[in-house]
Amino acid sequence: MAIKSIAAEGRDRKSRAMPATELAGNSRNVGSSFADEHRTGNNLATQKTKQPLIKILICDDDPADRKLIRACVQRTTDRQIVLLEAGQTDEIQNALAKGRIDLVLMDSQMPGKSGMEWLVEIARKRLAPVVMLTGAGTEEVVTQAFQEGAVGYLPKSSLAREKLKNTIDVALDKWARLQQARADKEKLERLATLDSLTGLYNRRAILARLRELINLANRYKEDFSLIMLDIDHLKKINDRYGHLTGDEVLEGIATLIRRNIRDTDIVGRYGGEEFIMVLPKTTLALSWIVAERLRSTIEKAQMKDSAGHVFSITVSQGLAGWERGEDATSLVSRADEALYKAKEKGRNRVQILLGPSLRDKI
Repeated sequence: MAIKSIAAEGRDRKSRAMPATELAGNSRNVGSSFADEHRTGNNLATQKTKQPLIKILICDDDPADRKLIRACVQRTTDRQIVLLEAGQTDEIQNALAKGRIDLVLMDSQMPGKSGMEWLVEIARKRLAPVVMLTGAGTEEVVTQAFQEGAVGYLPKSSLAREKLKNTIDVALDKWARLQQARADKEKLERLATLDSLTGLYNRRAILARLRELINLANRYKEDFSLIMLDIDHLKKINDRYGHLTGDEVLEGIATLIRRNIRDTDIVGRYGGEEFIMVLPKTTLALSWIVAERLRSTIEKAQMKDSAGHVFSITVSQGLAGWERGEDATSLVSRADEALYKAKEKGRNRVQILLGPSLRDKI
């Protein structure tokens, strides 16, 4: 095929380096909450055994407690770690904003914004797993922490080596599993709403989006239009060039549709060789211009099968403007009727079917 569909590719977000360093057990305190991380990176690069670098943010307003927690963590884990410290609200905000954090050890009593409030925010934004620390925790506090999204809980009086190591390992493992579960869920949701061949919304999803738009249009008294597009004589293409070429034609049409509509427009594969385009805040007259431009673009496009045979295709389109109080079934039915008339008149054309309110004015 000369035209290929454009697959939606996710873009990886690059984590920016945190200006901090691994704090050695015998290291002196630095002037700010964060030290220079570059030295640690160079030292770790020279080690023979490469393990994932773990960034742990210690949040406690008491410098003595931070020093204690830091020392306990360094004695506890054999992981390659960078320990960051934050004692004030702005320091926590900076640490979370500047780069990836793998684990937050959060004191429940923080100035300005409580540790529980920080937990709620971090969990809601899915920034990092949080283990809550407290000087004198009750069962009520523990329950609330887990309800708000904590992956672990430790009283400061129980920072024994094995218990701390187990809490950190379990927290990191639980977070990794949660992230994987979210990714799997998002993938399933995409599969449930997208057409596997074209990458457009499938029939169920496009109709759901249409119903949502109708609700908004009813509330805000806005116009919108719907175009139903059908590929002319796709069966003949399948019979002559094969079904694989027919599939490539469907992909190519999907690509051309995406290139010729706005980002705010909604498009889906309705079934077989039929597509639906929903154009929000667009009058019938403007929608006709969009449909005619698309028809002309497709007619001029050259298709090619695997053997190099070049051919062209055309499309027919039915256009209907939404009427106040009209539901999705009625609007799609009117667009489908307009499409049928376009085919009756010889195909390769755009046919408009006026709604009752416009017909009354003619």
